[in-house]
Amino acid sequence: IAAVLLAVALGSTVLVQVPLHRRLAEGHDRRTAERLIATNWVRTVAWSLRGLLLAWVLAT
Repeated sequence: IAAVLLAVALGSTVLVQVPLHRRLAEGHDRRTAERLIATNWVRTVAWSLRGLLLAWVLAT
């Protein structure tokens, strides 16, 4: 499970977030910024679940 969550977080970073950041580096675009914010939830949820899983493993 942890490996899948890591793959989701890293995949989202490489395939979605980095290209959006590159586009924003060329100049501000509201739609791109909004998409970056909206798609960041995938990484947030994956890393949060991974952290909870680690806490559970350490507690048991």
